[in-house]
Amino acid sequence: MVDGGAVREAILTTLLTSGTATVLATLIGVPLGAWCSSKTTSVFDKIRVVVTALYGLPPVVVGVFIYALFSKSGALGPLDLLFTIEAMIVAQTCLILPLIWGGSWSAFDKTARQYRDTFDTLGATQKQRLLLEIGLARSGVYHAVVIGFGRAIAEVGAVIMVGGNIAGKTRVMTTSIVLETSKGNMDQASFLGVLLLLFSLTIVALASFVQRPNVRKSPSLSGTAPPALIPYDGPSERTVSVRRKGLEILKPTQVSLQPGTITVVLGESGAGKTSLLRALAGLEGDDVICGYQECVYIPQKPLPLTLSVGLELNLASSLFDKCEPSSAYFSEKFSLHQKSERSPHGLSGGEMQRLILSRQLGFAPKLLLLDECTANLGSAQVKAIETELMRHRKEGVCIVLATHNVLQAKRMADTMVILHDGVQIEEDSQLARSLLAGEWSG
Repeated sequence: MVDGGAVREAILTTLLTSGTATVLATLIGVPLGAWCSSKTTSVFDKIRVVVTALYGLPPVVVGVFIYALFSKSGALGPLDLLFTIEAMIVAQTCLILPLIWGGSWSAFDKTARQYRDTFDTLGATQKQRLLLEIGLARSGVYHAVVIGFGRAIAEVGAVIMVGGNIAGKTRVMTTSIVLETSKGNMDQASFLGVLLLLFSLTIVALASFVQRPNVRKSPSLSGTAPPALIPYDGPSERTVSVRRKGLEILKPTQVSLQPGTITVVLGESGAGKTSLLRALAGLEGDDVICGYQECVYIPQKPLPLTLSVGLELNLASSLFDKCEPSSAYFSEKFSLHQKSERSPHGLSGGEMQRLILSRQLGFAPKLLLLDECTANLGSAQVKAIETELMRHRKEGVCIVLATHNVLQAKRMADTMVILHDGVQIEEDSQLARSLLAGEWSG
């Protein structure tokens, strides 16, 4: 016969111990994961090995450690916490902390690798960057937390050792199952096992529902006028080169940077166009100020940073108070007729490309670096983008545009930089004449 009161008490105690331990481990482990992900020194590689090894930390080892800590002769013996719920919470927190720490670390690492260039050229503060990283890594962090909770709620050894399995006080679902099994009450043990499984599934399902991104609160589009632009006032020319692992990817290349001009970078695939733009953006070691009314880099592969079209279009004004909202203007300009609540991941490739271009132009750059910004777009969209770039040039913005499109280069270029195998070649050379004649392309 199942004692309903005892079962309810065990469920409440289980929720209190495992739930509190999961919350505490999350509050400690997630920030630790984010912090460790930002470090590149070799010592953190060793720390990661240790944290990963602790994934399989035996519960009885944790139990012995906590028991010794809280026993009368232990360091925390005067607190008199042995055989209490508090001791069980401490034990379970220690047990699942490596799982949440390591899982969060991996999630933030993946986000950093994928979005590093975008973050480094955004001009956001460390706090703003961390919030964006948490939003992008939330799925991986959620799974780490769920795995931690699953281990906590299924744990037996440590909670028996430090909790004592006292009826009405420290008895949880797992220890109740062990007790009933030892007494030969297999029906009751089986019932409690099914109940524990349903309880665990319910909690995880609720957590999954809560962690889903809520885009219904996405900001509406505002600002029907383009943001105010200021003329470029930086160095009139720069010489950049790129070397990686001892190999010179891009030999010293001189680029003219004048206000109100468009410099087009031409070359076959692998010629060094992207490397040149990355160097100009400060991603290859040079110190370059990026962000609102500074340098803005638009990479070839578009990557959304937020949960909705509205958040994406309003990103600049949300990061910089002085930045004028212009989301409605760019939405109309580039035919982004989407609900602001829609996820950017549901857009087509062309829509995504125009969305990220709109987001970056919202920063009102004075130096604009674009890598294949019109590739794979229809003629109407290419014309709209080129018209907008011409408006930027008229306002004094300096634009450097990498493209494979020779006709576009001839339409827009004030000056050209032609690359071949990482080397700048003269416009009157045979290779350059062949490229401009459309006889070879990457």
